[in-house]
Amino acid sequence: MATIYQVLVIVENGKRLTIDLCNTDEQMQRMTVGELKKKIEERIPQTAGCREEDMILICKDKCLKGDSSLLSEYGILHMSVIHMGISLPDGRGPLPPWTDDGLGDKEGDTRRSKECLIPDV
Repeated sequence: MATIYQVLVIVENGKRLTIDLCNTDEQMQRMTVGELKKKIEERIPQTAGCREEDMILICKDKCLKGDSSLLSEYGILHMSVIHMGISLPDGRGPLPPWTDDGLGDKEGDTRRSKECLIPDV
């Protein structure tokens, strides 16, 4: 029975998508960042109008750069988790969704919730 190699892509709004990459280990070793971006574009219609260089992919705290770079160079395996964002038109990147690790302090507040508080005037 053949294995379908997949990755889990988490987009900015927190939606999770499973992307089918290939069917063999040899194909997985040759899979590039550019090919992954094309497969993401097929699954997420909103990315169709965006340039591939504006799509930001991050896995294991590494930004996947160079469309010809191999996924294996970044240590990406079957069911690896990849965060995706779209660079804004003015060159600023998206707010990384992974900055809030969900860990709260003793009162139960997360780091993100404290960052969003408006100071009392």
